[in-house]
Amino acid sequence: MDPKEQFESQGFVIEPAVLNAGEVRELQLACDEAIAMAEKNPKDLFCNYYLPHRVDQGALYDVYQRDPVFRRIAEKPAVIEAVKRVYAEEFYLFENSLVYKPKQSENAVPWHQDYMYMTEDPEKVVAWLAVDDVNLENGCMYAIPGSHKKGPLSFYQEKGETHAKRTDTQHIDESQAVPLIMKAGDLLLFNQFLLHSSRKVPGTVKRRAYRFALKSISNSYTPRATPIVLSRNPKGALLHPYRDEAKNSLLAAIGRKIVGLGRRIERLG
Repeated sequence: MDPKEQFESQGFVIEPAVLNAGEVRELQLACDEAIAMAEKNPKDLFCNYYLPHRVDQGALYDVYQRDPVFRRIAEKPAVIEAVKRVYAEEFYLFENSLVYKPKQSENAVPWHQDYMYMTEDPEKVVAWLAVDDVNLENGCMYAIPGSHKKGPLSFYQEKGETHAKRTDTQHIDESQAVPLIMKAGDLLLFNQFLLHSSRKVPGTVKRRAYRFALKSISNSYTPRATPIVLSRNPKGALLHPYRDEAKNSLLAAIGRKIVGLGRRIERLG
């Protein structure tokens, strides 16, 4: 099946070997260093602009901005071309992180959709680049093919958790879930509304992934810092007139809070 057809029908596609062996090793060493640094200092000086790391739950935020290795990897032509094949010709970095399965931790990731609360924001594609081989033993991702076609689903929140927003269970049929087995250097691309999760594992076998979300150039909002264009067309969206997306995003956020309050009242009732 053509990658774009698979992406549109199933909500995901795996592009094999977008990194060569040398690039994989470089990324693995950068991950080793980033995790060691974060364990010593999860709140570094870049927290003036970005999120503090959550080493307890295996999430290091904004590594693209913190380390040139992650920057080079995200900008590799093989990565950019893979995204263009299934998504859009021009796009920018929405947000990014290094995710892994920490040892001796409640490291399961519950069923969810990415950005399911951003119902007014254009759809995004999430790139999940395997730093290590990913399999059943070390906590591969599970996905429900075609679930993205349902759009944003209702969800609830678990305060204090990295993955606080979790899809309501009535939307999930685990019998339809498939494991996404990958080799180091493979790239998983998936629609933000694809239902996905991963199971708890001991964390003794490394399972790290460089995750970055990409958004077509339709507006200029990011959750923190500034947009970073990764692919553009000289005749494309950057020629469009300026719109105050910060104002629009604020109005959308207020609307989401009102909807969320209504859901909580409904559940209490």
